[in-house]
Amino acid sequence: MISTQAIRALFCTIIALLLSVSLLGADETLIAGARKEAKLILYTSNNSKDVQPIFAAFKKKYPFIDTQSLDANCPELAERFLSEERAGKHLADVIACDSWDTERFKKENLIARYLAPSAKNFRQGLKDPEGYWATDNYTFFVLGYNKTLVDEKDVPKTWFDLLDPKWQGKVAVPFMEHRLYAGWEQRLGEEKARQLVEGLKKQKLLLRKGHSQVANFLAAGEFPMAVAFAHHVEQGKQSGAPVDWVKTLDPLPANIRGVAVSAKAPHPNAGRLFTDFYLSKESQQIIANRWGKVPGNPDVPSPFAKYKGLAIFPLDGRLLIEKADHYKSIAKEVFWR
Repeated sequence: MISTQAIRALFCTIIALLLSVSLLGADETLIAGARKEAKLILYTSNNSKDVQPIFAAFKKKYPFIDTQSLDANCPELAERFLSEERAGKHLADVIACDSWDTERFKKENLIARYLAPSAKNFRQGLKDPEGYWATDNYTFFVLGYNKTLVDEKDVPKTWFDLLDPKWQGKVAVPFMEHRLYAGWEQRLGEEKARQLVEGLKKQKLLLRKGHSQVANFLAAGEFPMAVAFAHHVEQGKQSGAPVDWVKTLDPLPANIRGVAVSAKAPHPNAGRLFTDFYLSKESQQIIANRWGKVPGNPDVPSPFAKYKGLAIFPLDGRLLIEKADHYKSIAKEVFWR
């Protein structure tokens, strides 16, 4: 007589086999469809030089798909995609842009619900809970400092330490950077974030345009400290510039990107196949190694993994849309002249 435990084990085995056969069939159907489409068009805010090694790896796996990308900065890319879709011109298969832009696309039903198998284990905040997008990579804001101008013992430990009068006129911040304030409010609450802003208004912040330029000027010694993207400061540090960044700040607001398949993609199977590959370990390793940014895939080590306990805080793209006017109005008070 077969025991209840044996019956359960047999049942679980049968279910697992059925699921694996089902998944295999789904993959084969996707590949067959992509083979017929034979093309993939990616809209991305990354330049073609960055995308090329990912396309090369993808084509090595799927040589029957021709790849093409259109690259521009996120605001330009988002507006182009929106205007094309509204005009009935469906040209993009996959779009990779900032998460709040992706949320705009979702709101207008311009992207398809597709959570790639490779993204199933992504952490909360790095994938849409309803399955419309997932993150290929992100970077985060840090407080960088020039070690020839700031003594290590004086380095601020918290954002509120910047309110010390000794830092007046010595901290650079990207012009009108509302995402920085959004990170403070989403993490600390409106009351504490407002206290920080009111204090910073008295600090005569040095406002500069361009995130990479801010990091370059910091390395050149134009100012002692600056809010910049982590990978920009890290690149300067690795090239020998006398810069470093504070590891104890909470939060370190993270600018999240979203990768989504267009709802009316001209090559929907190729779009899904590429999205799954793009978010896989193989492609994400290229992003970590060559781009120096944090990959969305948790199975790929971050370039910043050596720094333990970082309070990286993914910005909520939905809130960035819903409260855009609010965030920008406060940013105008403190990050604008």
